[in-house]
Amino acid sequence: MKNLFSPAAALRVCVDSGTGGELSGMAYSQRLTEPLVFSNLIRLILMLDQLMDEQNFPQAYQRARTFQEKAPRPVSSAAAPGEGLAADIVQSATGAAGAFTLFITSRREASWQGTIDWEDGSAPVSFASALQLIRLLGKRYP
Repeated sequence: MKNLFSPAAALRVCVDSGTGGELSGMAYSQRLTEPLVFSNLIRLILMLDQLMDEQNFPQAYQRARTFQEKAPRPVSSAAAPGEGLAADIVQSATGAAGAFTLFITSRREASWQGTIDWEDGSAPVSFASALQLIRLLGKRYP
């Protein structure tokens, strides 16, 4: 999965509710063995960050150091490409309020960089940080 824009690297986010800037729904990916259910945007970001940490993809430029063991959090990541959700399931997933595809291309300076590809045909938008991603989603789902 070296191509950061391949369907195997994509994270399909299906929004069921987007009222007041609070998103809820499900996230699909060929990197997951089952969809992630999220009740708010912060939960989604934390679960996706855990997925990327577990799979070391895209690789973080900084590693957090700790003297304690981390408690496992519930993310059903696939052990290898091809062991997760089928491509047709991921591509056809949609939410009641819409959907978008995230391509996270790097994780520099303790944040995310990438592109959002909107389901409605709008031009893809790049983001330079997780905060900018949150702002873009807040504008799309006010």
